[in-house]
Amino acid sequence: MKKNQSRKWLFPIALASMVLLSACGGGAKPAAEAGAAGGKEPIKLGAVFSLTGPNSPLGVPEKQAVEMLVKEINGAGGVDGRPVEVVFEDDKSDNTEAVKAVKKLVSKEKVVALLGSSGSGPSLGMAEFSQAEKIPLISMAAADQMTNPVRAGIFKTPHTDVHGTKRIYKYLKEKGITKIALLNDSNPYGSGWTQQLQKYAPEYGITIVAEEKYGTKDPSMSSQLTKIKGTDAQALIVAGTNPGPATIVKEAKQLNLSIPIISSHGSANSKFLELVGDAGEGVLMVAGKLLVSDQIAADDPQAAIVKKFVDGYKAAYNVEPDGFAGYGYDGLNLMVEGLKQAGGDASKLNEVLEKVKYVGVTGEFVFSAEDHNGLTEDSMIMVEVKDGKFQILK
Repeated sequence: MKKNQSRKWLFPIALASMVLLSACGGGAKPAAEAGAAGGKEPIKLGAVFSLTGPNSPLGVPEKQAVEMLVKEINGAGGVDGRPVEVVFEDDKSDNTEAVKAVKKLVSKEKVVALLGSSGSGPSLGMAEFSQAEKIPLISMAAADQMTNPVRAGIFKTPHTDVHGTKRIYKYLKEKGITKIALLNDSNPYGSGWTQQLQKYAPEYGITIVAEEKYGTKDPSMSSQLTKIKGTDAQALIVAGTNPGPATIVKEAKQLNLSIPIISSHGSANSKFLELVGDAGEGVLMVAGKLLVSDQIAADDPQAAIVKKFVDGYKAAYNVEPDGFAGYGYDGLNLMVEGLKQAGGDASKLNEVLEKVKYVGVTGEFVFSAEDHNGLTEDSMIMVEVKDGKFQILK
């Protein structure tokens, strides 16, 4: 090919490259870069959420809340003048996939701290790896064994099954209910609830007259409900995440099971209402205050941050946030608070997080060397499904 012909081909290619580079270099920057001071390197965090699979109704809002907060943090200048960057991975609601994801984030992406996962099983696997690698982890899983016993660098944002158990039992005692049946998922979340419900029953004068389990992917629980119907249980406690609890409620109505049904906070979201439909009327649930954000008293310490979060989330995604979105939001806020107190030095996070006090949308967190969850059952409420909505029980 002749020289002048080569130039004719090369010139438009070079021009296009220059235009492309100019477009990338100007205009809107990625959230991780926005607010970066002096071109400082970002603080790179990893997040493993259940974006697909049975736990996706938990993981998707968690990811959305974190993405929204990253933009806010970086728009305000980041942490110590450095932007925050979050790299996301999907554990597909699977324990093995969660461990694979966290290994990738640590070895390949070189993240300095971790958020996740959405479920207790995946989170427990992540915690084991994170502890061995000395990488701080804030989990969105509810199981008490995430932080009990306390492990260096492992924290969590949801209320535990201990908190939920005590809050439900307090309600049952007020109502004079002494005999209950349990129907819980056989996964780590449901099994954790079973352990706590068994442990604290005597303290509240409760007798468990039936214990049944189901598999996370089971399409029907009618056989377990039929057994429960044949007992003298005065209430049924269900512990699991959607769609299981919604299926149980619908089948219980079909079987004319007339005793109150009380669900754990694992299904405290709008997806439950969508799945259960009219059958959900009258179902009770233990939950955080975010579930009924419009019913929080103005003088409540959480009122301001809950309003800010709800308004921001609705503006970003045109939908009301649920408790799971709140777990992700609190998780990143706690991590950032720790980083601020550590002067941006992630190597100090394990120690610094144990001293963090933070009013979040889930509750008032007071971390300590003895408590890596920092919440109490007093920040939980009892709600009822009424007219297709969650209402605080008076």
